[in-house]
Amino acid sequence: MISCISYRNLREYGDVLESAFQLRYDSFIERQSYNVKTYEGKEFDQYDTPAAEYLVYHTEDGKALGVNRLTPVTVGCMLEDLWPHLVSDKVLFSSDRIWEGTRYCIKKEIDPNLRQRIINEMALAYLEFGLEKKLQKIIGMMPTYIYRSVFEKPGIEMEYLGPIEIVGRHKIRAVAIPVELEQLKNVQKKTGINQRVLTYSRTTKMERESQYVAA
Repeated sequence: MISCISYRNLREYGDVLESAFQLRYDSFIERQSYNVKTYEGKEFDQYDTPAAEYLVYHTEDGKALGVNRLTPVTVGCMLEDLWPHLVSDKVLFSSDRIWEGTRYCIKKEIDPNLRQRIINEMALAYLEFGLEKKLQKIIGMMPTYIYRSVFEKPGIEMEYLGPIEIVGRHKIRAVAIPVELEQLKNVQKKTGINQRVLTYSRTTKMERESQYVAA
């Protein structure tokens, strides 16, 4: 199960969010040497605002194993600020129905089967979140080998927003996930996960079946 954490439920998820920032530190500072801000072993940046919502795969005792941040592009958009040349249609940056996904990472030292489970559930969580918010797209920038493994492999069809650029040893590209019910059904079919994966409370589980779960 993946929890969606924001300022609205922070009291319930404070320990999980702290662990998510620690996981980001391990992934982006320790492993990838990002030149961004840290505090007491936690990584953060200017896009961690009250508008941000975090999709966090975590254990029952609050240890984050996978995390991703989602923010409305009209509040702050890393892609627009740092890589606008990778997006051909700049109108995307002014739509309140488009959000950006950033800081996707999964704990390194875990079983490969669990890693794939997290990847599959995160793909579903993106779509559940987007459908509930009535979004058109979720956009972002990633190395091509990453978005192929974490989004296309579980069954999401991507849109390419602009050209490929070579940065160091990697090809990077701006992409979009069209938020559509058919996308969700396709990922459910490909991964074999038909139950809802996204929750907003640790204490109150949703009793009803999601209207987005495929029959």
